Amino acid sequence: MGGGYLLIIIILLVVTNGITYGASQLTSESVSYTKDGKLTTVKSALDELITKSSKVDDLEKKITDYEKTVHYLADKVTVGDYVAYDAGTWETSAKLPTKQGDFGGYTQWQSKNASVACGNYTTNLNGWRVLFKDEKTKTVTIIHAGQPECYYHGTDPNESQTKLDGRAQDTYKDSKYAESAHAMTQTELNVFAIANDLRNTLAQYWLATTFDSNDLYCVRDGGGLGHDNSISLGFRPVIVLKSTVLTTGQGKDSFGNPAWILV
Repeated sequence: MGGGYLLIIIILLVVTNGITYGASQLTSESVSYTKDGKLTTVKSALDELITKSSKVDDLEKKITDYEKTVHYLADKVTVGDYVAYDAGTWETSAKLPTKQGDFGGYTQWQSKNASVACGNYTTNLNGWRVLFKDEKTKTVTIIHAGQPECYYHGTDPNESQTKLDGRAQDTYKDSKYAESAHAMTQTELNVFAIANDLRNTLAQYWLATTFDSNDLYCVRDGGGLGHDNSISLGFRPVIVLKSTVLTTGQGKDSFGNPAWILV
């Protein structure tokens, strides 16, 4: 604040309170006024203003420092990277499914980010990995690294496709980070999961794509494409993250995988 502006304030305060001083007598400590019903001095007001200004400067610095460490997730990740996305835990237990349209194979309080065994097919892959990214729209699509539960497909592939997509949307979509969710499709397998370690989970899992009037497409335990019916296999939820999702950099997810941290 300039000296001339301060002198005007002091003079106004003096006139308002009906006090007369010589110019040499006016100091920030000698001039008082009433603020919010309390008597204070110009010096106290200035000290308060300086303190607030200092706090604003500190806040601006913290914001600047924070902006240097935070980036759009799409600008940092590559396909195959792990992302520390959390789908929560199971509230109940469910046995392995044995009839058309049923899900199961998990236990209460188990993480939905972990994998389960579906019959003879199991995998130790846990967490979430980048399946696709679009830097222009800042959209990142992630997929479960393994199989968080099992599904029994009988002989109604249309119903199974609908159920798999609905399950992904209802069970794995986090409202803070996720835009939408669905089960992995044959197209996604062939177009985005080209790398064998994204296709091959060492287990067999369903794809939400019909093969014929009885069969549903699936992925074999070596990563090859197949089709089947009347069996319980895993399935892999796919999450389309919001374009506003940011990251503070790489850390570790709950399984110890090097993973991008979401904010």
